[in-house]
Amino acid sequence: MGLKVLLGICYILFFIFVPLYDKAYWPEPSKKSLSCKMVAATAFVGIGVLGMLITDNSSQYANLMIVGLLLGWFGDLFMHIPHPPGNPRMSVVYIGAAGFLVGHIFYVTAFVKTTASLVTSYSFFTVPEIITFFILFIAFALMLKPVFKFEYKNLFMQIALYIYSMFLIVMLIKSCVFGITYYMAGAENGLIGMIILLVGGVFFFVSDLTLGIRLLGSGKGNKTIKTVSLYAYFLAQLLLSTSILFIKA
Repeated sequence: MGLKVLLGICYILFFIFVPLYDKAYWPEPSKKSLSCKMVAATAFVGIGVLGMLITDNSSQYANLMIVGLLLGWFGDLFMHIPHPPGNPRMSVVYIGAAGFLVGHIFYVTAFVKTTASLVTSYSFFTVPEIITFFILFIAFALMLKPVFKFEYKNLFMQIALYIYSMFLIVMLIKSCVFGITYYMAGAENGLIGMIILLVGGVFFFVSDLTLGIRLLGSGKGNKTIKTVSLYAYFLAQLLLSTSILFIKA
């Protein structure tokens, strides 16, 4: 009972501090916005950990997701903390972005390994997934400058952006494939598990796309885009942490 109460508190803190973070984060980051952000991030990590304990979920999926959530927490911290005197803030942001990238890898690993455990003939590279990947990636690449007005300071930043977008697209595809597979396999809580994974994957895609538009494209200084990016990200993390309550595979 005590763990369920703590779980409820985590959800309450999440829905209180995400809006507070959104308000405090405009127009610039501050100590208050950092505090609100990290309370919300700690809440979604807590939901994942408590989900494991409440449901006695020690599956490979749950363990990989917890690592991904912790890396998200790490990324949240470094994307927001004040930069050292004399150093550009982007040097700190890169550390946070690296945390998110590695977190995406853990999420994708969880989706792929669990899908493979449900369908023994499953291969990482399937024709429908490859076609979907190239359609999304080419569409994204073609829209970067003419639609989103992306600007690159150097070639390294451009290459890093393409690599990150590739991981993001792969994560979207793998989360959807896993969700559908989990449901089709007749697993317990299959329908809600599928919905969580589909919506969570889409929210993550939207959050990172709008973050890129805000940092490098036409959305600089746009409060609406910042808010969309913020809510999409936190809701994605919330859904993925909540999935541990329902997916045991």
